[in-house]
Amino acid sequence: MILDRPDVTAQEFHDATGWTIEPDGLCRVDRCVPLDGLEPDADGRYDLVALADRLAMPVAHDTTHRLWAVGPEAGGRVLDSALMPDLAFPDLSGNVFDVASLRGRKVLLLAWASW
Repeated sequence: MILDRPDVTAQEFHDATGWTIEPDGLCRVDRCVPLDGLEPDADGRYDLVALADRLAMPVAHDTTHRLWAVGPEAGGRVLDSALMPDLAFPDLSGNVFDVASLRGRKVLLLAWASW
């Protein structure tokens, strides 16, 4: 889920994640997670970070572009940062290409496996 603000309506959260905000808490199929007093604001919007925290979903925020992204349930296995580790790969000619040389630029990495 990618948003341009750090809050969501119950419907937006449900459409993006499948979780429904009910009186018992956040519910999906036969699971419910308590909201413990988390209430919507006057416009009926919920704090996105607080909802994601209750479900152990990672949240990334890009201040420059005013974007928030929430990932799927991670079960405690999330990245500590959105910084790419140092990687170097051989290019098509066999020369080593250091991905760090692209820092500051938008990069799309495409991985493919035959299985």
